[in-house]
Amino acid sequence: MQYKLHLSIENLHKLHEHAEANLPTEAAAFLFGDISEHSITVDYIELVLNESTSSITTFKVNPEEQYRLLVEAEERNEELVCIFHSHPAPPFPSTTDRQNMKLNPVVWLIASKENGNWESRAFLMVNDDVEEVMLILC
Repeated sequence: MQYKLHLSIENLHKLHEHAEANLPTEAAAFLFGDISEHSITVDYIELVLNESTSSITTFKVNPEEQYRLLVEAEERNEELVCIFHSHPAPPFPSTTDRQNMKLNPVVWLIASKENGNWESRAFLMVNDDVEEVMLILC
C-alpha cells in the first residue's frame, strides 16, 4: 500500500516561498502532524534556517532548534512527520538524502525549481529502498 502525505495548498505555497527566498542555497523546514497507518497529515510547519556553510547543495539545522521544535510538537500532541528541503537538482533524494533518510525515518519532501516552476515530491525510506509517497493537496 502506498503512503500518502496530506498537505494544505497554503502550506505547500509557504514551503515554496521559503525555498524561493533562500535561493541559491537549500531551504529547510520541519512538518508536524499525525500518522495513521499509511496516511500522514501535516498540521503545522516550521521553516528553519539552513546553517550549512560548506555548500549550496546541503542543509544543516541547528540541533538545539530541532530539539526545541520536537519538544513543542510533543506538547501539541504532534510528531515530526516530514522533513522538507529544496534542491538545485530534480526533486529526488540525493545520496546524502538517502543516508539521512535512514537516520530520520520520516517522509522527505523535496522541492525543485529546475524547470522554472516549483515542483515537490515526497519520499520515504522503506526497508533500505526509497519509495515515493503520494502528495495529496487539500
